[in-house]
Amino acid sequence: MAKLLPQFARWTPAALDILRETASRYGAVITVSDLADQVLVRTRVESPTSRRTWLGDFMEITALAAARAGDPPLTSLAVQRDGTVGDVYARAVLATTGDVVRDVETRAAEDRLLCYRALATDLPADGGVPRPAKVRRASSSTTSPRPGRARAAVETKPVKVCPTCFTALPATGLCDYCD
Repeated sequence: MAKLLPQFARWTPAALDILRETASRYGAVITVSDLADQVLVRTRVESPTSRRTWLGDFMEITALAAARAGDPPLTSLAVQRDGTVGDVYARAVLATTGDVVRDVETRAAEDRLLCYRALATDLPADGGVPRPAKVRRASSSTTSPRPGRARAAVETKPVKVCPTCFTALPATGLCDYCD
């Protein structure tokens, strides 16, 4: 069973929203890393530890939350940079259905199709087919500004959280409640 961090309570609803948005576009996927980045930005709740220590557990908890909410298996949309889901998704399937998956990539492709059929606004007339995930790289025109045009950079930093009571810390870095 997944280890619970207090931050998961704030992160999970944000992850579900992001995954539902992803499922609204037929064939769309999101990398696990991009999902984590977006969750931290949206919630403004930082992790006290490295992602490697919590990301697998977070994906499992998100899968359980999706199942409880009656959503299709949304975590099938979260892939590695190479388009695979790997063992993390096998854990999510086991936690939500009790199924031990032999071919996790085929299962993920079938589950992604369930997501698109439930939420995509651009589903093909034939209902689509299960297929491997394709991670689209941003084109150079979207990743760098055109010469002569300056883009305003908006930087949002995650909120630092008190490790004792998990409230947002003021600029002093000292918790108003614990110190």
